Amino acid sequence: MLVRQILEETVAFPTIVTDVTVQEAARTMREADVRAVPVVEGDKLVGIVTDWDIVDAFAQEGDALAERPVSAIMTSEPLFTIEASSTAAYATAKLQERQVHHLPVLDEGRYVGMICLGTEWSEEGMLTPPVRPTLTARRP
Repeated sequence: MLVRQILEETVAFPTIVTDVTVQEAARTMREADVRAVPVVEGDKLVGIVTDWDIVDAFAQEGDALAERPVSAIMTSEPLFTIEASSTAAYATAKLQERQVHHLPVLDEGRYVGMICLGTEWSEEGMLTPPVRPTLTARRP
């Protein structure tokens, strides 16, 4: 199964823009029940903000962090991504190799969704945890 096929079967994943405040990003993540949110300009991925990015920045900056733009704390380089034409097995391997929980999905350079470690989806024939994680996906 290809990553693009997984994305076709999933609900939308929220995105934010660079000038959204950290507080707004955290609220978006809470409301959507996600642990990361892609930062986009149009259909171009420019970064990602994770729950860990927010916790780490809050530990350093405290309450002042809430009104700062997400561009101040987002990960922009290196951005680990995967192509929509990749297989689900390859996506799983990349998540493990990079030791990340989220991989933004690109199609010819355009952001089209997110592949995540999770328990809602498993490809027939894939091993289940703890040997190999399963995937969830969401599209924009």
